[in-house]
Amino acid sequence: MRVKRFTGDTIGDTMSRIKRELGPDAVILQTRRIKEGGFLGLFARTKVEITAAIEEEPVRTAIESREPAVKPINSEYIKRAYEEYRKKENEDVKENKSDNDLTEDTKSEIKQMHNILKEIKGQIAKFEKKQQSFPAPMEKWFDLLRQRGLSQEMANELITAVSKELREELWTDSALVYARLQNQVMKLCSQTDTIKPSDKTLVVALVGPTGVGKTTTIGKLAAGFSIIEKKKIALITADTYRVAAVEQLRTFGEIIGVPVEVVMNPEGLKEAIERHRDKELIFIDTAGRSPHHGEHMSELEAFISVGQPDLTMLVMSATTNPADQMLVYERFKDLSTHLILTKLDESVAVGSILDLIVKANLPVAYLTNGQNVPDDIEAATPQKLARCILGEVNPDV
Repeated sequence: MRVKRFTGDTIGDTMSRIKRELGPDAVILQTRRIKEGGFLGLFARTKVEITAAIEEEPVRTAIESREPAVKPINSEYIKRAYEEYRKKENEDVKENKSDNDLTEDTKSEIKQMHNILKEIKGQIAKFEKKQQSFPAPMEKWFDLLRQRGLSQEMANELITAVSKELREELWTDSALVYARLQNQVMKLCSQTDTIKPSDKTLVVALVGPTGVGKTTTIGKLAAGFSIIEKKKIALITADTYRVAAVEQLRTFGEIIGVPVEVVMNPEGLKEAIERHRDKELIFIDTAGRSPHHGEHMSELEAFISVGQPDLTMLVMSATTNPADQMLVYERFKDLSTHLILTKLDESVAVGSILDLIVKANLPVAYLTNGQNVPDDIEAATPQKLARCILGEVNPDV
């Protein structure tokens, strides 16, 4: 690593010199103010001194060339620089009691510090991204996992694990690598659990955001348990916000010959459940709720609190982007006992569900992959989840 100190009148000027001499990949290690010039301590000018570094590519031997092309750089240097800048910024602000007391030069300096903080954060992200790099045979698998929708962190974890399990000469064996990846994913998806009717009435509620397919999923579950397993079923809908949802569930009920009740409030839900205590299974369809809408979420929480379902299944769509999946999970997690993953056939990046599964740490109950009732639903297993997440990945095709 090449390390060099730069001085200048302002942070901006000094940063410009660093970029010109070391390039845009330079890392800031330290920044401080110094006094320069003057006589006997008098008339000295205050300047900025920044210590920066750049990782230089070493001369590589034929053996070393098989190692990852990007060497890891210790991002702790960057993080320390970031903390130093924050500390310095706080000190400057404390020294000046209000914005009105700040000189224009000080305001400009603080603004420059903010810009540099942003740049340092970008450097941290960039270098941490480069921390994990793989030889060419495994890099292809990493790229394919990313294309499947897995986060960078999750793809790193899987490829690192498989690289350690297999000898280097086996990395080009696609079938073997895929089998090991499957094993790793199955370990992460080991929590699966389905609805198991017993001697007493089992109450199952489905919750989740709008548009994830809760009503259709209830229809599939009800049809399966009623027609195939010959269980006594009742359907209750609390989704009175959508006329279409009520009519859809009533249609399902008529087709499979099970009663459907519509409830308007939590007390009505409690009464409906009591009326159907002779059934083996009661399914409750709830209104889709936006995780951003506090009032609507409170209404849902009231229904669940009064209804006291034995199982509350959070329905999540594979077509929802990963950031929103995490947001939805955080908002619904206190209500949920299981996950149901829907619309697997509609997503081009199904792998994102692995991050959700690991984060949620809830058993996955069912997977849906189409609109056909009751066919397009299946009980989740680690093997099925691994196939969904990985697909038929093969970097040699």
